[in-house]
Amino acid sequence: MIINDKKMDQYLEVQLIGHKDNKIKAKTSAGQYIFVYPTTEQTNDPLFWKSLKDIINNKMWLPITKQFHQLIASDWLVPSIQI
Repeated sequence: MIINDKKMDQYLEVQLIGHKDNKIKAKTSAGQYIFVYPTTEQTNDPLFWKSLKDIINNKMWLPITKQFHQLIASDWLVPSIQI
């Protein structure tokens, strides 16, 4: 299932625009500015920060959780929901 499915309202689409310390500034698809918070594991991973700089430079859009403002490991794909 694609994450931008309207039934998947627990996610936000954001464009990462910069970071300072352990906070990542992002712009939502609605034009609001928010902070994305990396996990402890991401915070301590130098490869994560290198990748983050590339994502910021390329102005990519990523999904984050609406409640905790954290990046989603599976990117734009989520498991399908069985009804």
